[in-house]
Amino acid sequence: MPDQGRLFPIEVDDEHLLKHVNAIALMPVPGGRRISQLGRRLFNVLLHRAQETGEQDEYQARLYEIVDDAGYNSNDTAPIRKILRELMSTTVEWQSPTNGEIETWDACNLLSGAGTTKDKRTGAVTVRWRYDSKVRAQLLSPDRYARLSLEAITQLSTHAAMALYEICARYVDNPGHLTARQHWRWWRPVLTGVHSDNAKAEYRFFKRDVLHKAIAEINACTNIEVRGPIEYKEKDNRTIAEIQFEVHAKGDMPIRRQPVPLANLVVDDLPLIGRALQAGVKQGEAEELIQRHGPAQLAAGLDELEKRLKMPSEKVGAVLKPGSWLRANVARAAKLAPEPQAVAEPIVSNESLQKHRAAWTDEWLRRRKDRLRKGFQELAQADQQEHMDAFRQELKATGQLQLLKRLDISGWQHRMVLAGFTKFYGIRVLGDDWDKPSPDDILAIAAEQAMAVQLPPTS
Repeated sequence: MPDQGRLFPIEVDDEHLLKHVNAIALMPVPGGRRISQLGRRLFNVLLHRAQETGEQDEYQARLYEIVDDAGYNSNDTAPIRKILRELMSTTVEWQSPTNGEIETWDACNLLSGAGTTKDKRTGAVTVRWRYDSKVRAQLLSPDRYARLSLEAITQLSTHAAMALYEICARYVDNPGHLTARQHWRWWRPVLTGVHSDNAKAEYRFFKRDVLHKAIAEINACTNIEVRGPIEYKEKDNRTIAEIQFEVHAKGDMPIRRQPVPLANLVVDDLPLIGRALQAGVKQGEAEELIQRHGPAQLAAGLDELEKRLKMPSEKVGAVLKPGSWLRANVARAAKLAPEPQAVAEPIVSNESLQKHRAAWTDEWLRRRKDRLRKGFQELAQADQQEHMDAFRQELKATGQLQLLKRLDISGWQHRMVLAGFTKFYGIRVLGDDWDKPSPDDILAIAAEQAMAVQLPPTS
């Protein structure tokens, strides 16, 4: 597809990749390289970082950050360079899995160029990569895309499972929950990642060795459920021709375990979590690092992250993913650190934690009421009058005539009226749960207060 000039930004988050539909069903060309599982995973990781950065001729990131994002657990990074060379020499046809969606046909390499730079002073390795100008607009600013979970991408262990997951995720929100129908010989190279002689292939072996295994892995490891294949026969009613799949989201099974704030949390750890939140690290990532490496290692990692964030980005590069940066830094430090001596972990009683929680809840509610009152004062006079008239009707209907009289005489900010009006206004604009903080709300208050002053044990 021709480059359309300036790329318009899309909304990218840390958990998902928005992949153009024409880049999902990668069709290997005859005589071309096989698309490996690690190669497809690395391509997705690089694309996600490029989308976060925006339009550039060339992109770059630290090698250890890419390795961490890709879920590559080996210390041997030589295969990463090999995969980069493969991506530069792997020619594919860019097409949509749905007939009629493709506008033009293009064949090009997955990457138009790549390279690495090593700082001899620090040993840090930076990876650089580029995309073909004809497909760059599709990749970085897709108008039709599949929303792919990066967690699923790093968990799936075969190319077939990853390719089928990407295609099925494209249709998870469709009313019919069905993928496009294609001949099974079309599906074979797309899922296996290699162009082969289809004339010698048999559907029953493809179904047994590729489809069933890929479906089982997707259903076990991701947040979607794939059913099928749904088979359609030739006119002879015996030979399988086209197949498609049914796909549904697993509403009761998120891919990443969602942390429960304040569960198994030591009060003394709250300053660290507060620092992590301010540095752009997610709460769940900070809690996981505390549990895995301990507060001392996390504190040291945060020291390094805070120093890194203060450095000029034009010289050292921006930290696009503070959580990934911190996780990689702490993991490296943990490998070099001596074995820690066993020490008794500080224990906070449930009673003590409940008392602190009550104080944090009170502080959150105080702030919520204050924001409601300020918000009401900022309303236009007509909007204020509408709420006041409704409040008067409420007082009349509930027989609170004394409060109604005080309201008419002294206004809503009188000490006898203020609490009742704040509750009425809160329910009216925010709903019945206006005064109930979420666990994340509690954690934010707790971390903020713990950063300001260490919380003493409550007797």
